[in-house]
Amino acid sequence: MTLIVILVFLMLITLIAVSVINRMQERQRERRLQQRRLRVQADELGEVVNCLEQTIPNRVITKHVNDMIIELQGQMLALEDKNPEHIEAAIRKSELHSEELLNPQTRQPISYQRESDAQIAKTQLHLNEAMHLITQLAARGVVNEVELETYLSELRWAYLMVSVMSYVGQGDKSMAISDRFSAQAFYRKAQQLLMESMHQDPRRLKMIKELSEMVDGDRVSLSRELQVPTSAALKLH
Repeated sequence: MTLIVILVFLMLITLIAVSVINRMQERQRERRLQQRRLRVQADELGEVVNCLEQTIPNRVITKHVNDMIIELQGQMLALEDKNPEHIEAAIRKSELHSEELLNPQTRQPISYQRESDAQIAKTQLHLNEAMHLITQLAARGVVNEVELETYLSELRWAYLMVSVMSYVGQGDKSMAISDRFSAQAFYRKAQQLLMESMHQDPRRLKMIKELSEMVDGDRVSLSRELQVPTSAALKLH
């Protein structure tokens, strides 16, 4: 009888131990799953940051998105219970990147032009995501209403310009090989996008006018200030 009691007791201890181990393993799996989700989100934001760095002149917008990566990495670090060193190194790298974004000496060339429809679509997808992220930051109070309006206007302008300037670039290439007919078609496509847009940036009307002159052969290229991405102070209506 005593042996049976001991065996039952040992079985109970074993079952409890197994249950505790299973719970610990389940928590560990859940932690890893959460970390993977956060890592995927951080990687996706990293693609947005790379796109913004190559496309828009206002690097404050890019820094806001990069700071969101730092937040996600901080959440990953809080979930790490074994080897936090690699996450800490990633956070330091992201923090350094945010500092570099505000340093005018570390600026890289930017352009609205893309070489293919696929590149245009991918860039515009990232610009759309940036608008969504900036709106989220405004809801959290990180960005005020004036900043939100300005940032969204700049991102919308960039969204438009990616298509417009890519068409203009294709038109310029056609002109370089004396294919005036194709060049005119590209310039008209760019002009049509501008005419369909309701964006309030004053450069839009000037660009429409100059493209008409390019189609007519009275101008060989857009004005320099229209070709280079600039973060002008916009009067929003």
